[in-house]
Amino acid sequence: MTGLTADIPRLATARLLLRAPERADFDAYCAFMMSSRSHVADPSPRLVWHLFATEFVGWCLDGIGHWIIALKDGPAVGVTGFSHPAYYPEPEMGWALYDGFEGQGFATEAAAAARDWAQGRISSLVSYTNPGNARSIAVAKRLGAQADLDAPLPQGAGAATCAVYRHWGP
Repeated sequence: MTGLTADIPRLATARLLLRAPERADFDAYCAFMMSSRSHVADPSPRLVWHLFATEFVGWCLDGIGHWIIALKDGPAVGVTGFSHPAYYPEPEMGWALYDGFEGQGFATEAAAAARDWAQGRISSLVSYTNPGNARSIAVAKRLGAQADLDAPLPQGAGAATCAVYRHWGP
């Protein structure tokens, strides 16, 4: 049996490879999503499997999606990319690093490559984060995003739980 292939570009940076997901990537993704560092309320392996699939289905639906962040010739260290589900008012860029890979600049390096790839492909781009997530906010700012207090929030989100950092667009 072979899997469906989508046209997911491979991006390389000095230290990292952004690539399509593989089934073998799920265990590390699941461990992160089941941890207290994740944004997922009440996670279960079943829910996390659905989240894993959702992160990458955007490539088929919209021509944008998430990549696995891997060290060149090494393990997966996280994910980065774009989401635009029906309940988001505009495309969003996100990132997450697995335990033990934080604090080394991988999130900024990978997200910068993704952002640069998206220039000219996506008319507006924001990052949603919890207002208390200082590390994620620092990445957004290093990428040049600015707080946008007037941006519409995802359906069901409130200002107490969602801050918007705008990369470009209206």
